[in-house]
Amino acid sequence: MNDVVKTARVIAAADHAVTVGRHGQHLIPCVTTETCGAEGISAAMITMAPGKVAAAHYHAHSETIVLCLEGRAATLVGPELTPQLHGPGEFLYIPAGVVHVAVNLSDTEELTAVDIRTDPLFSDDLVLAPEYDVAAADIAARLRRELAVAHA
Repeated sequence: MNDVVKTARVIAAADHAVTVGRHGQHLIPCVTTETCGAEGISAAMITMAPGKVAAAHYHAHSETIVLCLEGRAATLVGPELTPQLHGPGEFLYIPAGVVHVAVNLSDTEELTAVDIRTDPLFSDDLVLAPEYDVAAADIAARLRRELAVAHA
């Protein structure tokens, strides 16, 4: 029998260091196997600088939920890099194995989100997909131009 005592935990993002993931995003892994013994899920705070475009990637075995807290995001999803626009209070679901690219649509404001995955190690199954990076940068620039025109 397992002698580990399971208990609820409060984990404050402020108590953990910011790391830079292989996809270039600044993140604070808060709920992981390492931080609290999570066995099937993880969560992190994500911050993206103004104008930031993450590297194209996918999570081989993990489903992902992104909850935007502040700012306006576009996540380019699938082999066609279809833009999914989302903002504060909106959730985005990404199935396992689907390529995606996070984009901060603002040139002046930081983006903050919570990233939840079915990978208790948080980024253990992250696979970079550099063949999408040039197209993602082009789409991100187009979306920013369209957003600027819409708000002019």
